[in-house]
Amino acid sequence: MHHAVKNLAKETIIYSLSDIVARGCSYFVLLLQTGILAPSVYGIVTEFYGSYIAFGGVVYLLSMDMAYFRFVNKLGRQYTFNTIVTILLLTSTIFSIILLLSIPKIATITNHLSHVRCFYYVVAILILDTLLIIPYSVLRAEKKIVKFISIKSLQATLSIVFSFILLYLPACLRYMEYVIYKSFHITVHLNTLDAIFITTLLSNATTFVFLLPYFKGFHFTCNKEVLRMMFSYASTSFFTTLFFRLSDILPILLFRKLVPTDFYEGHTKEEILGNLGTSYKLTLFISLGIQAFKYAAEPFFFAYSDRKDATKLYGQTMHLFILASCMALLLISLNIDWIAKILVPHAPYRNTIDTVPYLAFVRILLGIYYNFSIAFKLSNKPQYSTWISALGSFVIWAMALLLMPRLGHWGGVYASISGAAIITLFGYYVGKKCYPIPYYKHGFLLLLLTFCLLSKISAWPATISFLGLGWAYLLLNIIVIASFCAIVMVMHKHMNPHSALKH
Repeated sequence: MHHAVKNLAKETIIYSLSDIVARGCSYFVLLLQTGILAPSVYGIVTEFYGSYIAFGGVVYLLSMDMAYFRFVNKLGRQYTFNTIVTILLLTSTIFSIILLLSIPKIATITNHLSHVRCFYYVVAILILDTLLIIPYSVLRAEKKIVKFISIKSLQATLSIVFSFILLYLPACLRYMEYVIYKSFHITVHLNTLDAIFITTLLSNATTFVFLLPYFKGFHFTCNKEVLRMMFSYASTSFFTTLFFRLSDILPILLFRKLVPTDFYEGHTKEEILGNLGTSYKLTLFISLGIQAFKYAAEPFFFAYSDRKDATKLYGQTMHLFILASCMALLLISLNIDWIAKILVPHAPYRNTIDTVPYLAFVRILLGIYYNFSIAFKLSNKPQYSTWISALGSFVIWAMALLLMPRLGHWGGVYASISGAAIITLFGYYVGKKCYPIPYYKHGFLLLLLTFCLLSKISAWPATISFLGLGWAYLLLNIIVIASFCAIVMVMHKHMNPHSALKH
């Protein structure tokens, strides 16, 4: 057992490193894009990638990657692969035909008639993304970690290369226009917005070539009983993922509809949307940490589920997660001004930087909910996650309708916090009914205190600026880190079942 757990831990660390590489590359792509695009144009990129592609990706995939992991050992690699790829090819074809026929109507509803071409890119990207997922799942299931990371890194690197070529070498776009005209007798005028979508298509298509050998032996396979089992198993995961993704994208999706045209003085709402997209990207550090925790936590939770002290271990895990999150959140809030100047060198993209700590707080709340949701998995009641995520989506939608016309992008931020808080609270109360775990209540109080400090901590360096701004930042960072190290040491000495919050 211990050997297996060590192997799982090693694999999760490696997968986490691959995520770091991929996210790091996406940051370089962000720099290339914001270096040449106006904030209003990047606002369009934010809306299409942050809402339409993000949501469409969940719908197209149908959580069939989860079905692959569940059935591959039972049905065999080739049969499972053939069945799932058959499902995805058929459903992707149906979804794509419906979308292609509906694009004029969708463009009208979303007020993107001048960007109709972008919706055709979206359909192509969704098809390619879906075809890539299952070969990646095969690599993970067969523990071909090196190959998985290599191809993932290649895909991320290609995004940087193609972004640079198409955005900074305009002759390449002109050549593509020439090729399209010669091949199809169609005259098109490609711009930098086209270049963003074409970059994704080229990097995904090239990656697909490297994964093509995994389609060897594929043929259409359809068995009603197997299809029923797969859809039945994947449905819970699909709806849960769908609602969580909807919670993520609603503030972006509704922004242009709900925020008045003249809301911002000196900026258009499209420019602020582009800024907001950059702010979401700056929660990268928190997102990476939580993703790494998820990779490592689930095998840990299940590996120790039969131990007598399992609930105590889960409570301590949550407490340490909250302590680390609070420290990270304070450090981000304290340093965001100078970090943003380095990571977002173009000043027109820094108008919403003050939202980053609050967006990071949303990520942390969802990480806490992930801890709570393990109760549903251990008690074989995953359907509760679906209902709770649906409730969270509804709360965000309702709060966005109420707040965004009055508060602009901050209305979206507050809506996200409200939805995440509701999800977390319900996760706690429903989870304790399914699988009671003794959590340490002072950890939650510390999180609440940290949230209350978010609006004040960025001003702390200015209050001791007589030391010199650099020394002020250094001193405050040392104080924050030292304080949390002291708290962790005290908690480590006193952690026992009697100090925990009983249910």
